[in-house]
Order: sequence, then structure tokens, then C-alpha cells
Amino acid sequence: MNNAIIAVYGRSKEGKSTTAQNVCRLLISGFPTAPYANLITPGLAIDYTADILVTIQIGGIKIGIESQGDPYGRMFKTIEQLAKIEKCDIIICTTRTSGATVNEVDRVANIYSFHTIWISSFYSPTLNQSILNMQAAENILVVINMIMSGVL
Repeated sequence: MNNAIIAVYGRSKEGKSTTAQNVCRLLISGFPTAPYANLITPGLAIDYTADILVTIQIGGIKIGIESQGDPYGRMFKTIEQLAKIEKCDIIICTTRTSGATVNEVDRVANIYSFHTIWISSFYSPTLNQSILNMQAAENILVVINMIMSGVL
């Protein structure tokens, strides 16, 4: 299996964080016996009203999810934490379309030998954004399954 960072990129307020949170929800509901950890408030339930930092262990594969991808945010510490300290095999994170957040994903991927997969957020100024965010999360789950099964 290839280690991978799946980076959901897009402009501000286009559903990146919600998409990453939906990936977390889908993984936890799809693998209800898989242990997971809330790294922001250990031992407490995941607060989906704010950005999340979570790991989930599915069999022998550890997945890390960081929904905060704003410039000058915590992702500049947490992406490396997921790779180096948490030893995640797959990392889901969010970034802007260019600049420091994109550079940080590339830096961590290069240092820790991760492949990067760039997936844009789904956005429409006129359609139901909640449905688009859930569809984007379901697409990411397909990619995760492909990585876990060795197809990618």
C-alpha cells in the first residue's frame, strides 16, 4: 500500500473543511468498531461544529484527518504530526488553491515519502452545498478504498 496525502483544495468558504469532516463521519459510520481518537480534545466526542483533527485505525491502516487548512493555521504543525508522530498511512487535509498550505503538504509529502492526491472541493453558488460536500466526501472514500486495496 502507498502512503498518501489526500488534499482537498479550494478557495475560502467553499466546503473543504465540511468535506473533510464528512469523510470522518463516513469512516466512523462505515467502520463502527474501528478505534478513533479526537486529537484536539482527547477522550471527548468529535465536535463537528469546529475544525477537527482525528485519527481512525481501520485494520492495519491508520488514517488522519485535519479539516483546518487556512494560512497561518495549525495545519503547519498537524500535517507533520499525523505523518511523523501518529504514523498515519493516509492523511486527509484541506488547503487553499496555492501558497503556504499547498507548500506545506508538498513539504511533508516529500520528507515522509507520501504520494499526494489533489482533489478540489465541490462548489456551486446556486446549488445545495451540503449535498455537494457529501458527494465530495463519498468520492474521497472511493480513493481511500483504492489506496487501501493497493489499486493506487
